[in-house]
Amino acid sequence: MKTSVQLTTLAALTTTVLAACSPQTLLPLGNGNQAALNTGVNSFATSQSGEQIVPGKVLVKFRAGRGGTINSASLAQMGVQRSRSLGAVKNNLEVMAITGKQSPERIATELEKNPAIEFAEPVFTVPFPKVLRASEDTPPADNATYPNDALFPRQYAHQVAKSQGGWAIHRGNPKVVLGIVDSGLDINHVDLKAKVVGTYNSADGNPESVDHVGHGTHVAGISAALTNNTLGVAGVAPECSILAVKVAPGNSSSPTTDGIANGILYAMDKGAQVINLSLGSRRESQAITDAVKQALARNVVVVVAMGNDSGNIKSWPAAVPGVIAVGSTDNRDQRSRFSNYGDWITVTAPGSDILSTFPLNTNLIGQKEYGAISGTSMAAPFVTGLAGLIRSKYPGLSNVDVKRAIEMSTDDLGKPGFDPEFGFGRVNVAKALSRAGELATASVRR
Repeated sequence: MKTSVQLTTLAALTTTVLAACSPQTLLPLGNGNQAALNTGVNSFATSQSGEQIVPGKVLVKFRAGRGGTINSASLAQMGVQRSRSLGAVKNNLEVMAITGKQSPERIATELEKNPAIEFAEPVFTVPFPKVLRASEDTPPADNATYPNDALFPRQYAHQVAKSQGGWAIHRGNPKVVLGIVDSGLDINHVDLKAKVVGTYNSADGNPESVDHVGHGTHVAGISAALTNNTLGVAGVAPECSILAVKVAPGNSSSPTTDGIANGILYAMDKGAQVINLSLGSRRESQAITDAVKQALARNVVVVVAMGNDSGNIKSWPAAVPGVIAVGSTDNRDQRSRFSNYGDWITVTAPGSDILSTFPLNTNLIGQKEYGAISGTSMAAPFVTGLAGLIRSKYPGLSNVDVKRAIEMSTDDLGKPGFDPEFGFGRVNVAKALSRAGELATASVRR
């Protein structure tokens, strides 16, 4: 039976929200949120330039085996002291506290002169989305025998990308963990709580995962919401598990590079086979890039949103070689008007008007339980779920082959072949699983 919230949601699916890594668009999806949204949107707005240097600390990467060669007295002479490691100590990334009032930029420059240090950089913010007003309509998708989730008929993305054909091949494995590195997750949500195998706040160093923004809960539902339970929505990877890593401290909506890098390394160290990063910055953080490269070297599939600046604008870590950089398409299989593009793009996926889960608590996006939002932040977790299905069905495939299977199985859009607007094309779940099978067979033969 549909809940009253679900019935309200079904009746109100003509409004939308845009949410991802930069300028965004917001409208409520029923549930009585119109008045609250009209008065509360500006509290979630941040400047488009976004990044701000955080005083009092720097990020340091030691060269392999050299972290113990610098003693506390030497560090004190340089004006810093050790604060904490990011991820396991063996990852060689540390946060250093500046002991005086010196600028982080100057301290980083001085630290990099030491031969034991690979790089040093200031910590800076990577704000969660700026929210603006817009409106789009979403046509209903076809009804389906499987799954029976109440809101599935409104999830056009599954129809466009042939999720049902993919589910006929495989629906995922609980042993395959998707690391959702984001704003947190509502562990009490009926469509998520059975899927969550762990939570961690990589900024504060504790298990707290309350999603004050709403972004992370929505992303998690797209990848792996509980499916075929008669309630809510269907996730791309119905049987895969979720590791929720919150990267912002407390109720902040502005994570910093140390929290993000720590979150990536935590997800990697805890065994996530796929990591989703629906966040980004025009300024590259060497620490975040290093954490992504470490994850790739550990055979993790890393999926990153391209960003929402509506142009050929590079965003990091989407531009890190080896990741799956995802742009957004709409329900007409056109590039979403907000989606970034460029020759570093890998694929596109549905990202406009995507219905998914929201926290039950009050959040900055202004919706509760279920709602539709748009952004490359929504396209990326669709691909994360797809990677989870491939890793479930073919556990022997490397992360490189998972990426190849997704690239080689897309529905080509735009100019024939690879192009900077759509990459290899819009993902196709059924075709990707079939192509992964071919790659797995070829790997065995080799």
